[in-house]
Amino acid sequence: MSGALSLGWRNIWRNRRRTIISMTAIGVGLLLVIFYSGMVGGMLGDAKNQLDNGGLGHVEVFAKDFRPRRDVTRFMAGDADWRGKLELPAGAEAGTRVLARGLATSARGNEPVQVIGAEWSQEPSLSAHLRVLPQGELPKADDARGVVVGEQLAERLGLKLGSKVRLMVQRADGEMGADLFRVRGIFHSIAPAIGQRQVYVSQDAARGLVGMEAGSHQLVIQLSDPEGADALASKLQASLGEGYEVKSWGELLPVLKRMDALTNNVVFALAFFVYVLVGLGVLNTMLMSVLERTREFGVLMSLGTRPSRIMKVVLAESFWIGTLSVVLGASLGALLSWYFSQNGLQLGGAGESIQLEGVTISKLVKTRFVWADVLKAAGFVYAMSLVVGLYPASRITKLQPAEALRRV
Repeated sequence: MSGALSLGWRNIWRNRRRTIISMTAIGVGLLLVIFYSGMVGGMLGDAKNQLDNGGLGHVEVFAKDFRPRRDVTRFMAGDADWRGKLELPAGAEAGTRVLARGLATSARGNEPVQVIGAEWSQEPSLSAHLRVLPQGELPKADDARGVVVGEQLAERLGLKLGSKVRLMVQRADGEMGADLFRVRGIFHSIAPAIGQRQVYVSQDAARGLVGMEAGSHQLVIQLSDPEGADALASKLQASLGEGYEVKSWGELLPVLKRMDALTNNVVFALAFFVYVLVGLGVLNTMLMSVLERTREFGVLMSLGTRPSRIMKVVLAESFWIGTLSVVLGASLGALLSWYFSQNGLQLGGAGESIQLEGVTISKLVKTRFVWADVLKAAGFVYAMSLVVGLYPASRITKLQPAEALRRV
């Protein structure tokens, strides 16, 4: 077989231009499959792993009937009633919130806002925009009048660090609750709507505003692996009972679930199209090579060379074309995918994020680089290049030496 490989190597360079064009087409096709699948996988992976850009969780727990109208009277009572039933996987982060719609008022004007009563020790792990504040810091644990606002809201209301802002919300008893707060920090969010509409206060302050003695409206859970969200949601729902509503990210953001399924189909369709083109390219190259050398094969067979030996040489040519093309395409595709997995690819357009039905997707997309994906794509192309080489090789077995010698 080593002799066939040696002859095959020399034969592919007899028509150097055709060989290079064929290998380039195969390599570029493989590169595109690897890079595109990595980019799509990275974008969706970022969307699922960066739900905290919008303060969302992979799993969220509410009191029953709270979500439809955000009714502040529907809250989860004392922590002891339900926290003991939580069995979260390793690496999970969780925190509770008190939620209320209200109005923020300053000397310059007023703006509708969502007041979030946060656990200062837990909220930064659930909301990415609170991890590093460009101005100020999160209030201390004993700071009952500290508030954190977004840059857009601060600009609209003319707020600076230390400024006073009045928050008014609808209380659980139907009356209006209001209190005066001081700005301790100003956060930056890649989603302008969050920076304009969300304000954070301590949970005790939020409970005082809405007239709650204890409890919370929402439990947010962030997982290290978003794929485990559905299983965890089902487990928690069974554990907590009918008085609670447990939703996974797929139920809270069905558009993201649909995007996941759609893009998988798109990637498959693109890969299939490229694989077919690769197969046709190799088939065309090998078939032309065989047809051009029909007389040559006739001479060899007349001299006693068995058709099976000639067939091995032709298959060796397919082997070399496939091997070189796959090594080139897989290496460049892996390198490109790895580079953008480290540095990210900045999508065009204004703003830092894309908003899609509640999903905040950063425009800095990092590709997903997994060796298994690279090897899978390379394996398909390699197998395709070898399989399609069987047809041109099989034509040799049907050649009659006398007829082959008469061909020009």
